[in-house]
Amino acid sequence: MEIRANYIIVGVFTLAVLLGGFVFTLWVAKQSTKTAMVEYDISFNESVRGLSTNSDVVFTGIRVGNVKQIKISDTKPGVVTVRVAIAADTPVRDDSKARLELQGLTGTSIISISGGTAASPLVHVEEGHVGVIAYQPSPLASVMQHIPDTIGAANEVLHRMDSMLSDQNQQALTTTLESLAKVSSALASRADSLEAILRNTEKTSGQIDALTRVAGENLQATTGSLSRIAQRMDTTLSIMEPGLRQFSKEGLTELRMLLVESRNLVHIYTRIGQKLESDPRRFLFGEPVQEYRSR
Repeated sequence: MEIRANYIIVGVFTLAVLLGGFVFTLWVAKQSTKTAMVEYDISFNESVRGLSTNSDVVFTGIRVGNVKQIKISDTKPGVVTVRVAIAADTPVRDDSKARLELQGLTGTSIISISGGTAASPLVHVEEGHVGVIAYQPSPLASVMQHIPDTIGAANEVLHRMDSMLSDQNQQALTTTLESLAKVSSALASRADSLEAILRNTEKTSGQIDALTRVAGENLQATTGSLSRIAQRMDTTLSIMEPGLRQFSKEGLTELRMLLVESRNLVHIYTRIGQKLESDPRRFLFGEPVQEYRSR
């Protein structure tokens, strides 16, 4: 009886420990969920087929929360507002975008949030408020959106191809091909003439190459002569430069003085000539001496 009582006590104690651990785990999970989750609204302008409550929300591929509510907007027709709850420590930024992604081949969808850029500030949501994450069309939605335009373009191409293959165009194409066949036959019959023309063209090309070489050699020789003349002129100017510099400093002053003296000498000669022309005797013999007369 004593051994059986011990087993009962151990069993009760074990059950109590397990039950206490389970209750504590639930309490911790509830408290962490209540304090560490932030809600955001995302407005989708496309079909959210495959998305449901409790669908996963991933941030750059990591699960950070789930979908809490899906409803149609009352003010914006065709817009579906999805409320998500994600971990508060998720670095959602102002330029982060949310989009739908297919989950495997099951047809279910999840919401994927991009990380944004490092320069963009983090979104701060106050307690009791709901943040907003911008919507980005999914690649599949973009493809589906452009399918009608693609089909219309394909129909237009088919219509034009049908017009090109009309009986009239086929007849014109047949006539063109027949004309090309005639031209080919004519060229084949004159193959010898064409070959002679090609030979003459090759000879002309050789003559042109020879003239080009001769012209290049003459141009090179002329360039060398001009270069030598330029060198000689530089040498001559180098030799003359000191004399020219000295002449510009001293020679010009002496030349100016010589011109002044020459001008004065010309004036003197001019006055002498005038006196000689007016009274040569007086100029040559001076003033005549008057004779003395006695009283």
